[in-house]
Amino acid sequence: MPRKAPKATPPAAHAVGITDSDRAMLVEAYKTGLITAWKHDGERSYRLTLRDRRDENVDVAKLTSYIEGLRRNAA
Repeated sequence: MPRKAPKATPPAAHAVGITDSDRAMLVEAYKTGLITAWKHDGERSYRLTLRDRRDENVDVAKLTSYIEGLRRNAA
């Protein structure tokens, strides 16, 4: 029996990376319990899951101020 040709696979979608500074900030917020999860939604926003299981979409440019606001409110 002849060998089958492999199926053509579509090219992988180009994943938009998270900057190192954003990743460090998100990891710290996770470790301190400010957020329970995050996901990078496209090029412009992050979806953060807060402690009360509520999801918030945060613009990439406003991530630092948003995390600082969570820290102030938690204290």
